Amino acid sequence: MKNAAAHTKKLTSVIKGLKKKVELPDSDTDPLEVLTIAMLAWESTSDKARAMYVRLIEGTADWNDLRVCMPEEIVSLAGDKSPEALERATRLKMVLRDVYLRHHEVTLLPEFAGRKREIKSAISALDGLTAYAASRVLTLCFDIPQVPVDSQVRELLIKKGAAHEEATEEDIASFINKAVKPEEAADVHARLQAWVDSCHEKLQADRRKNEQSQRRAAKKRRAKSQSDRATRQVERAKALEASRKAAEEKARLRAIRKAEAEAKATAAAEAKEVAEKAAKLAAKKAARKKTTKKKVTKKKVAKKVAKKKVAKKKVAKKKVTKKKVAKKKVAKKKVAKRAGTKKKSSRKR
Repeated sequence: MKNAAAHTKKLTSVIKGLKKKVELPDSDTDPLEVLTIAMLAWESTSDKARAMYVRLIEGTADWNDLRVCMPEEIVSLAGDKSPEALERATRLKMVLRDVYLRHHEVTLLPEFAGRKREIKSAISALDGLTAYAASRVLTLCFDIPQVPVDSQVRELLIKKGAAHEEATEEDIASFINKAVKPEEAADVHARLQAWVDSCHEKLQADRRKNEQSQRRAAKKRRAKSQSDRATRQVERAKALEASRKAAEEKARLRAIRKAEAEAKATAAAEAKEVAEKAAKLAAKKAARKKTTKKKVTKKKVAKKVAKKKVAKKKVAKKKVTKKKVAKKKVAKKKVAKRAGTKKKSSRKR
């Protein structure tokens, strides 16, 4: 246990201040009786445990009859109305069953034949037996000093400052067993049990208050948790809505950019097509001009050739005309010559 040395003096002081003691059973008492009363006194009081034990004995024929009872029947027979009633009855049934399976009858007398270490191991190993009940049986029946500690003893010692608040029941039991002399273990147990008996009702009331406050705190935590969950859901919904809107806006902008890109691509394609058409038309016009120019050139050449031909024809025609005129002149000369010859011949006659 934490700060054991600091708590030892306080523990000694608390134990010395406890004057009242409970009456403990004699050493020759049946160990099963001590065990049963110890199980019934666990998280309860000595008076209630004794009263419940008497009702159980009166309601059953023997230990074996009690062993075969169901936990609910044990609770009913004992008249136990505490919050631990069903757990206490279940554990008692488990212990009696384990004893029966170990010895083929419901008795702990065979355990006396073993050594103290074997006895301690055998008792502590009983199925369902609490550490409080095991320590009480070992101390009162087998002379193996162990101071029983349950949650009630733990709470009282912590309130008095005789134990660390984080210490468990096992830690406190070990701490007390080291701080107390072995021969004083039974006396310390009697004092602590009397203290528990006198404070039991107050402890139960405090526990109920703590449980109520814990329930209220748990209710507040649940309400806060539900409120926080609702807030988170609203925030998540808002975030999802904002994310959805952002995604829609992003998709819209992407669509706009895509449309603009498509429009640009279309315009570029159309411009390219128009340019290609214009280039084709320009090429065609250029080809036409070239062809027309060639035709005009050919026509001019043809005209020149035709002119030359006409000129040649004219020259040839002139030559022919000249030849004809020359021939006519020659013919005329011949005719004139003949006529002159005829005149001369006629004159001679």
